[in-house]
This record gives sequence, C-alpha cells and structure tokens, in this order.
Amino acid sequence: MKKGFLLLAFLIFATAVQAQIGIRAGIGSSNFSNGESQRAFTSTTGVHLGAYYGIKATDKLTVEPGLFYSGKGYKTVPLGSTQEIKESLGYLDIPVLARYAINSSFNVFAGPQAGFLLSRTRTTGSTKDTNAESLGGYEIGAVLGAGYQLASGVNLQFSYDFGVVPFNYYEFEVNNTVFKLSVGYTLPSKAAKEKTE
Repeated sequence: MKKGFLLLAFLIFATAVQAQIGIRAGIGSSNFSNGESQRAFTSTTGVHLGAYYGIKATDKLTVEPGLFYSGKGYKTVPLGSTQEIKESLGYLDIPVLARYAINSSFNVFAGPQAGFLLSRTRTTGSTKDTNAESLGGYEIGAVLGAGYQLASGVNLQFSYDFGVVPFNYYEFEVNNTVFKLSVGYTLPSKAAKEKTE
C-alpha cells in the first residue's frame, strides 16, 4: 500500500515538474451548421479566453486540457423580414487536446471538447430574449488545429471547433462551428526554470 502511495506521489511530482500552464485569448467566426438551414445563417464574431495545462507525454506529444469562455452564435435576416436576428451564446468549453510537435516551432493538435451553455441573448431588432430553454444546456464537440510556438513562450494558433452531437434549436438539429485565431503565453515549467538557474 505504501509503495503504491509513493509511486502515485512520484508520478504527480514528475507531472507537475514537466507541466506548463498558459493563458490564451482570441477571436472567432461562429455559425450554426446543419445542412440546408445553414444557408440562412451568417457567421458572427465572438471572443474566447481562458487557460490551459500542458503535460508532456513524450518529447513530441503533449496532452493539453483547458478551460475557456467562448462566444458563439450566428445572425440572419429571415425571408419576408427586414429585421436581423442575432443569436449570441456564451459557453464554458473544456477541450482535452493531443498536441504533436512537428519541430520546435510548429505543432498540430486535435481532441474532444465538452461545452456548457452559460448565457444566451437572442436579439431581434430592439427586442432581446435571454431564455435558454430552446437550446441544449451542453454540447459535445471536437477541436482541430495548428500552432506556432515562439521561443519567448508566446504562441499563435488557428483552430476549428465543431459540434459532434447535434442539439435542438427550435425545429432544427444544429451544431456550433467556430474558426478561431488565438494568441497564448506559456509560463516556463519548473524543469525549464531549473535549467536556466
């Protein structure tokens, strides 16, 4: 039993030494995707921001869970109307990415993502509706993308977030889709700090 606890403590310590915490923010172009009805939707711009925790699995592979606020939604002008409808949704997104380093600068990544609806504002002309009952409370999705790491710890990345399991939006089954451009900063790990001291 004691050996098991010692092994667990060692693994936690080793992970903490190699782990890298970072912050990331950016803008995204979001829309709803569901085939035919998507033709009536137009993309809208939202922001995202949050933090991530990179854990080195190998020299090339990093497992990176994160916690982000993400703005999503769409806008449209329905047929026979002159009033624009804008749907603004706020999600708490929790991605778990596998990030593979092609070289010291360039990397690609992919992984699942769970999203939880925090807020909803549907604006029709001057009327606002914040009732979220017409939307699912959560979303199961995925993330694909590529990143560029600078020596300073600053990183740039482009990603595509998309829903995998549709949720009901009035009479439609829809998924959120977001193209994101982000800037992040990775804090030096304990191991990196020790090398410079």
